[in-house]
Amino acid sequence: MSDTDKPELLEFRVPDLGEGLEEATITGWSVSVGDEVALNQTLCTLETNKAEVEIPSPYAGRVAELGGQEGDTLAVGAVLVRIAGAAQKSVLVGYGTDDRMDTSRRARAKPPVRKLARELQVDLTAVAPSGPDRIVTRDDVLAAAATPDMQTLSGVQAEMARRMTLSRNQIPDAHAGVQVDCAALLRLRDRLQITPFVLTLRLLTLVLGRHPLLNSTWVDTTDGPRIHPHSAVHLGVGVATPRGLLVPVVTDAQQRSTRDLDTEVNRLIDGARHGGLRPTELMGSTFTVSNFGALGLDDGVPVINYPEAAILGMGSLKPRAVVIDDEVVARPTMSLTCAFDHRIADGAEVAAFLGEVRALIETPELALADL
Repeated sequence: MSDTDKPELLEFRVPDLGEGLEEATITGWSVSVGDEVALNQTLCTLETNKAEVEIPSPYAGRVAELGGQEGDTLAVGAVLVRIAGAAQKSVLVGYGTDDRMDTSRRARAKPPVRKLARELQVDLTAVAPSGPDRIVTRDDVLAAAATPDMQTLSGVQAEMARRMTLSRNQIPDAHAGVQVDCAALLRLRDRLQITPFVLTLRLLTLVLGRHPLLNSTWVDTTDGPRIHPHSAVHLGVGVATPRGLLVPVVTDAQQRSTRDLDTEVNRLIDGARHGGLRPTELMGSTFTVSNFGALGLDDGVPVINYPEAAILGMGSLKPRAVVIDDEVVARPTMSLTCAFDHRIADGAEVAAFLGEVRALIETPELALADL
């Protein structure tokens, strides 16, 4: 037999079974190594979390190698079987591989592309494929989804999206909250002519000094995970701007007087809104505060500013009905919500932290003990 007559060793990989699935489990083999198989003969059955599917052979020839045993889970694209034979048309599971194959009923696309199509509500059968073997690509789906009103993200918005995604992916967060009576805080505002927001930041800085876990960072090292507490409190302040969310940083907040803190916070907020901050003024925070009350929201759950250990959300400060001495009265209150990295702190730690912040806001003179 000449070299040209020798059968070719052909690889058949785990096919795209649709619906964004990225792996499948072998539930049974219908052939063994050494068996002769015909075109479209069933090779095995694969099970996904959607269904169990019989897989036909795209080639005729002899089975040279199986890519896994019953019960093995293989990724889409992994070698399923190797067959010594002559190459035929690429398999399309469920429709065979011969000239009578109907390819109109299901577009060819990889699982991530199918997932993107579902998210963008794109009908893959209506998309013109540009990939090899008429496979629909990611760019094909994006082009089909493009409309005149589709928005392009600014650099700030894209960076915010990246950091929020990073936080959700990397930090196992939990949250807790308290309601705070702000009557004393408003009286202090009137006397000092400093906003309740800045006064709260000042009191918060004092409490962080007593709860260093919440002013720390989780670090994975070659010797195992570590918690790195920060000696300084660098306060990040979330600011909504026309370009998107920015977080300017008040450095060494623990060393600043209340008036100095007020001046710096106002400077940073103004600079963020008008685009006058240096890049270094938007870096290095160790704890962040999100004042969504300034947007008219009563409460919410902020997303931790990765890689910090926690973030404090402040709701709107306004009169609300509360019960005092069995009487319903109107009092100025706001909600405080702390989202925290549950690897670093537990509920008891955060409860103590929020309790101390609330106590200082409701009785600011208690702060004198630490000044």
